[in-house]
Amino acid sequence: MNGTRILTVLVALGLVVGSVPGGALAAGAAPGGAAVDASDASIRSADASNSPVQADDGGTAAGEGGDESAVGNASDGNASRAAVGQQLATVITVTDDEVSDGVAASSLEAALENGSEAERATILADRAAELRERADAVVADHREAREAYEAGELAPEAFARRLAVISGRAGTVDRGFERLDDRAAAVSALELRAAGYDRGANEAARDRLARATGSGANALLAQYTGERAGEFSIDVDEGVSIEVESDDGERSREFERDRPGNGTFRVTHSEALAAAREPLSNGSDGEWTLRSVERDDDGYYGFEFGLHGPAATGEAAVSVDGKTGAVFEFEEEIEPREGASEGDDDADEVPLSIGIVDGTAEPGATVTLRVTAAGEPVENATVEVGDRDAGATDSDGRIAVRLPDEDEVEVDIEAGDREGELELALRSSPPEVAEDEAIRERLDASGTVDNGTVTVSVTYDGEGVDGVAVTAGGESVGATGPDGTLSFDAPGTDDGGLEIGLAKGSFEAEIEFAVGDGGALEAENVEIDGREADDDSDESDDPDEDDSDDSDDSDDPDDSDDSDDPDDSDDPDDSDDPDDSDDPDDPDDSDDPDDPDDSDDPDDSDDPDDSDDPDDPDDSDDPDDPDDSDDPDDPDDN
Repeated sequence: MNGTRILTVLVALGLVVGSVPGGALAAGAAPGGAAVDASDASIRSADASNSPVQADDGGTAAGEGGDESAVGNASDGNASRAAVGQQLATVITVTDDEVSDGVAASSLEAALENGSEAERATILADRAAELRERADAVVADHREAREAYEAGELAPEAFARRLAVISGRAGTVDRGFERLDDRAAAVSALELRAAGYDRGANEAARDRLARATGSGANALLAQYTGERAGEFSIDVDEGVSIEVESDDGERSREFERDRPGNGTFRVTHSEALAAAREPLSNGSDGEWTLRSVERDDDGYYGFEFGLHGPAATGEAAVSVDGKTGAVFEFEEEIEPREGASEGDDDADEVPLSIGIVDGTAEPGATVTLRVTAAGEPVENATVEVGDRDAGATDSDGRIAVRLPDEDEVEVDIEAGDREGELELALRSSPPEVAEDEAIRERLDASGTVDNGTVTVSVTYDGEGVDGVAVTAGGESVGATGPDGTLSFDAPGTDDGGLEIGLAKGSFEAEIEFAVGDGGALEAENVEIDGREADDDSDESDDPDEDDSDDSDDSDDPDDSDDSDDPDDSDDPDDSDDPDDSDDPDDPDDSDDPDDPDDSDDPDDSDDPDDSDDPDDPDDSDDPDDPDDSDDPDDPDDN
């Protein structure tokens, strides 16, 4: 460990005197990518130094604590470069964390190798909790750095280095989560649940970390570790905006703003897509094609784009609020095409692009797609949705397709030698649901009853599960042994059913048994942590309003605002409901008993308060009209 640190310092000193190229630092300091996880004190100490910052004219500008009037600021339209002194400080911090993280990873591997299944699950759960704490600390530092910059306490270059270091720390923690997931895949999902390994919390922590690991922040890290040289600019205007351009032609941009919506959807797919395209770089680089679409349950659209041009390639990710249509997250990376030359057919070929122009990408929904190339519609392009042939596009490049009842689907298009594809995320489920399914597939609970004595067996992947607390009828009856079995008295169950509860740590399950032939206990229903298995995904008549797989639950009597229900008469705000008394689009709601004065009803003779209805040729039922000359039914009319 000490040898690695000494080597890094020597390499960094070589950079200071100009004897080592910047690119060598990346190889010597951060193999596999720079990573940082230094203490707050070391970061702030480095930021507070007076290391010079290289300006556009090749001179230097003061760092934090110097003359800020000489410092390039993105808001002034100026760009800055990372100075050698700041690169030295960053590299030392990077390497220190690389070594520490490597030691921790080795210790984890050794502990997992020598532990039992339950012990390995506990080790992973503890490690996950530690990583979540580190993730929260990184996010807090990111917020504090932004606040300090906005308050004028950090110069732009000091803020840039701070963001670079935080990005490295975030990357280190995120890679820790990746390693953790890899190791968890080989451990019993039941034991992981029992130990409190929280996949949902891990995923949420990684989502928060993503705010500090955007393309712009990563490009800053590459500059401050000497991996690349170039210019950068930073601005804070309703959010952090970073632009970095390397001397080798790579460009990175990102911005992040507070999300304006409230988790609801008012904006259509096509409107959101138009908003997502707005911030993309344009010009002679090439054409951006849509690669994937996600309509997240949290109330936003996520789009991913790819750039294909004669001299450049790139990718971008854009998040659009579902209520307001505002872009609140944006990342873009563009780099020169390797080996591009004049006359290169692959580089000159215009790719096919797919967009959703009508409808919402949901399971079972029908949407209209449009295929274009360089903005022009492509006729007769063949379209496949999943493994199903959906037909060909019309003269405007459009085609209506029905989406499958799946979590995701890939749409493939082909026109001559050109191809394109679009990935659609149709439904998102929390990781706990997938884990439930994994447990159900491997969990086996069986048993017998004989003269009031019940024996239950709990196995996972064929192995008995030790230490499972068992309840019968809500009463504790003991715990399973090493072989996963337990016997207890339960009089009266020989001819009836039995409800068994299982619990181990954070794992809980409820199983309803029926007594079969020979006293065998047959599981009829299994709930894990209160969640039943979702097996009604293909049931069109499922009246469950909570069924995430039922895209058309119009038969749900409790759903008063069902957008898929053409006749939700119980919805007082439904303009298309013929039975809705408040329906402005219903020209004939004469069957509305609460509407005694309906101006749209040409025959409201059933209106007892209308004494002179001009549309009623027979108002003999009008008690206030004793001498209606036009009333053939009034014998007293003279």
